Amino acid sequence: MSGLEPVAAARRASPGVLDGGQVSRVLIVDDSLVMRSIIQRIVEQAPGFSVCASLPSAQAALDFLGVNAADIILLDIEMPRRSGLDALPDLIAASNKARILVLSSYCHEGAPTTLKALALGASDTLSKPDRQCYPQSFTDALHHKLRVLGDAARFSRQAMPPMLARPVLTHSTLECIAIGSSTGGISAIHELLGHLDPLIDAPILITQHLPTDFVPFLVRHIGDLGLRPVHLAKDGAVLQRGHIYCAPGDAHLGLQRSGDVTRIELIGDWPGTVYKPSVDPMLTAVARCFGASGAGVMLSGMGSDGLAGAQLLAEEGAPIYVQDPQTSTVWGMPGAVARAGLASVILPPAGIARFIADCWLEPI
Repeated sequence: MSGLEPVAAARRASPGVLDGGQVSRVLIVDDSLVMRSIIQRIVEQAPGFSVCASLPSAQAALDFLGVNAADIILLDIEMPRRSGLDALPDLIAASNKARILVLSSYCHEGAPTTLKALALGASDTLSKPDRQCYPQSFTDALHHKLRVLGDAARFSRQAMPPMLARPVLTHSTLECIAIGSSTGGISAIHELLGHLDPLIDAPILITQHLPTDFVPFLVRHIGDLGLRPVHLAKDGAVLQRGHIYCAPGDAHLGLQRSGDVTRIELIGDWPGTVYKPSVDPMLTAVARCFGASGAGVMLSGMGSDGLAGAQLLAEEGAPIYVQDPQTSTVWGMPGAVARAGLASVILPPAGIARFIADCWLEPI
């Protein structure tokens, strides 16, 4: 709180226009007038972004979105009457799935609030510095995140070019599901797991790009869904049906198979990747250990991590299920797999879950 009376300011688009005349409309929601003014100045320094409104509360934002559009919402958490986290799902719905960047001092690295915001559907988070000091590094970080989310929002509004789906004949038993994701992936993981038929009891591996300190909170959040036992992957642990295993932040998730027993192998280094954990080692391990009885899932994320592993899975005849661009925060990782012709189907996360059941469960 700033001590100033809340002031709402809706304004016309500024002249910052990207090539092709496209402007990303940014809605700022923060109870502090001083903070909104600072953030507005920073946003307006970035070409191609226009502040469509600067509002003091979640309810004011919902009222605004009832009659106006926004592509990106910069959302504070600590606000009177209704917090940003509480309002986040409603803001997504009211804005027709605008990208939400949570700006809060509670969103420092490893903070549970950060993961909760991502699980609720926020596209990304950024920690606000001390109110008396906004360093250039914060401005640079905010501009970078705006560009990523602005590009993703524009892409999701474009018609997807035709892509050939790769038909796959499934076997009678699904031995393993490997899920790869990055930016925007946490809410997609929750949606997929929440819609996955309990009769699908194959062990599930998850590699989500996260700092090491975040991963235990990810494990806990998935566990809070109450669907299946969830574990932080441990080297040498036996893979069990009906269980979920999350890659740690400081190692890649691999597998070793001996006879009928498959164990987790944590891998320190993997050539050709800048990520740790990387999706490629996980998909490679599933291809080698389970062949066509494994399955890959590629959810929202920036870049093309997982493409090489997906190629190996496809060569084994395994299906690869890809999140669609409309529901992806960033259609980088799933898009790379789809463009390579490796996707068996391109659907929202809930649709992927239903499709897996349709493919692998015997009709009753």
